[in-house]
Amino acid sequence: MTIFVSLLIHAVACKPGVKPEPSATAEAGLALPVASPIVADRFVEREYVAEIRAVRYAEVRSRIKGVIEAVAVDEGQTVKAGDMLFSIDARALKKEVLAAKAAAATAEAELRGGQLERENMQLLIDKNVVSKAEIALVDAKIQTLKAKVEEARAGAGRVAVELGYATIKAPFDGVVNRIPRKVGSAVAEDELLTTIADTSDVYAYFRVSEREYLEYSGASAERPKEVTLELADGSTFPVTGVIDAIESEFDKETGNIAFRAKFSNAAGTLKHGSSGKVVLETEMRGVLLVPQKSTFEVQGEIFVYALDADNTARARRLVPKARLNDAFVVEYGLQKEDRFVLEGVQKIKEGSRIHVRPAISSTAR
Repeated sequence: MTIFVSLLIHAVACKPGVKPEPSATAEAGLALPVASPIVADRFVEREYVAEIRAVRYAEVRSRIKGVIEAVAVDEGQTVKAGDMLFSIDARALKKEVLAAKAAAATAEAELRGGQLERENMQLLIDKNVVSKAEIALVDAKIQTLKAKVEEARAGAGRVAVELGYATIKAPFDGVVNRIPRKVGSAVAEDELLTTIADTSDVYAYFRVSEREYLEYSGASAERPKEVTLELADGSTFPVTGVIDAIESEFDKETGNIAFRAKFSNAAGTLKHGSSGKVVLETEMRGVLLVPQKSTFEVQGEIFVYALDADNTARARRLVPKARLNDAFVVEYGLQKEDRFVLEGVQKIKEGSRIHVRPAISSTAR
């Protein structure tokens, strides 16, 4: 029965704004140290799940259909910009190039014939042998032949460009990833051949709540922009990153905004698509600090024993803003003038009378 009564008292104490009745077995006359929250500036470390992305990442696709006749690289190989990756058999396109060049040559020959005809006619023009209508007809023919030459040249150039797509080159320095199609495989236009990632630098994307964003942006101009990265095995990446971009809009569904931190990755430890935790240090000014030793937990919520004017201990729920090494940053639950039991909370029951030791200040850090 005694256990049931104690549990009932604690359950009532957990409800904000409800003061439980003093316990019938509450101890009186406990001499314990009492303190008030201290007001201080602190740097708080917060962890955020991060997605790692290569600073440059490209999908390499076939721009023509055909059969792969050569694969010049292997999976995991480092390549330079311009290195050949694949060659696609394009015999049909080669024939089209020859046909287009022939068509352009024919059009140019016809144009030269028309121009010679116009030059010969000039002699007759000088002697007034031909009419102006005949002259206009020849000039129109020459303009038509010029347009035909331009069209033939454009067609030959287009086919030549398409033939160039048969040789696929690396767009930048990077590492080749999976190659699903091998030599002899038929590929369609726009089919994925591989991807290339440049991970000399990487981006770590992580999402921050609106409140934490305001804390970060509202800090001093010298606010820390450097962050560290905790890897999946719990180790810390040896290179410090820098926040270099913040998204312009909050996500309407989550209320978060994306941050981007850039890390140098010369050793290639970080890979595109890996994960980690970004540790961001934010300055919090004029916050209330309560030592963790002064608190106790009930059903996942944090409490302290605050004192009434007559030094009666009452359980009061705290809403922490952040957790430091040995203290809580208080968001709700205590004011700076409030008093709470600093040590010995395990000895107290709801409604206990406290003999206050000489007033001291909290030393939370």
